Amino acid sequence: MPRYTVHIRDEWLAVPCRDPTYTIQWLGYEALKRYTKNKPDNGGINAVKDIRFVARRCQGQGLLDGDDTIEDVLEDNDFVEIAIEGDTMSPDFIPYQPGVSHLTAAYRESDDNLFLDGNSLTSTDLVNLGRGLYKIKLTSEAENGVVKSRELLDTIVKENKVVYGITTGFGKFARTVIPVHKLKELQENLVRSHSAGVGNPLSPERTRMLLALRINVLAKGYSGISLETLHRMIQAFNASCLSFVPEKGTVGASGDLAPLSHLALGLMGEGKMWSPKSGWADAKYVLEAHGLKPISLKPKEGLALINGTQMITSLGAEAVERAQAIARQADIIAAITLEVLKGTSKAFDSDIHALRPHPGQIEVAMRFRALLDSDHHPSEIAGE
Repeated sequence: MPRYTVHIRDEWLAVPCRDPTYTIQWLGYEALKRYTKNKPDNGGINAVKDIRFVARRCQGQGLLDGDDTIEDVLEDNDFVEIAIEGDTMSPDFIPYQPGVSHLTAAYRESDDNLFLDGNSLTSTDLVNLGRGLYKIKLTSEAENGVVKSRELLDTIVKENKVVYGITTGFGKFARTVIPVHKLKELQENLVRSHSAGVGNPLSPERTRMLLALRINVLAKGYSGISLETLHRMIQAFNASCLSFVPEKGTVGASGDLAPLSHLALGLMGEGKMWSPKSGWADAKYVLEAHGLKPISLKPKEGLALINGTQMITSLGAEAVERAQAIARQADIIAAITLEVLKGTSKAFDSDIHALRPHPGQIEVAMRFRALLDSDHHPSEIAGE
């Protein structure tokens, strides 16, 4: 049976639909009935039938006509915003911003996979993961390493050993031993307490890069993360279910604790989350709409998720890729300029540049020679 997630004021409501030929107006009133039913004072609504509202699809913020049938304008598990006449926009609703991201326009899930082992990811790979060109899979070697690491950590907990961050508190509470039945709560509270960033969310591409790089680090098998948790992170990445990660709140020193905490918080089903299908919504509903389960933190996993520098590293990788692209473009422009000005290509002779121990200089000279001596587009100055 098709189901739709409807946002009214401060609530998200799951509304099943037996007949997709019902109208958008029916969906709105059905959601309003459920909304008033869950409120002690009926949400201040005396009669649902007297309420006037407008409906928008969360993805793209497109206005929906009340007379249209659901099957004509919505897809199964779509997200809809209902704005009651006279209400201001709900304070917890984050407007979808079309046009700011490749992933927000005509997004199509990739069929290609990139295998991560924790060691061979390049900056080019990372940027392409951010752009949605690949899904992630783990190599079998990486999975085996993760399993062995987790087995060691589980042994520590089982034997009641005192190990920092696993069976103790953090910082000033390093000498405080935590009871086994409180270890899950300890890790959850660590993530919640450090989710203290501010500002607008990272773009979907940059959030994908952040998540991909964190997955890659955990795939090394040194953090004690469980394979179950890592697989759920990969599933969220592959569905582009992306946590709300504020742009501000870290300088990269001593770990990007705040942004990585926000990243983990959404994966736990708390806070806000975005996907190309839903736009912004409560994380638990976005995950559920994609058939995914929130991660349930085991001992030490909160620490494993937030202790790293993947925010500054992913942004640095993007900067490197952009700089390299600009450098290549500069070489092309310079070669064209040299051609137009009737310069000489002898200055880029390989023997000359082999005398200087600068790999970048040698590469640029080689690129100039290739650009100025092409069989397809012969240069008028090559060899002069």
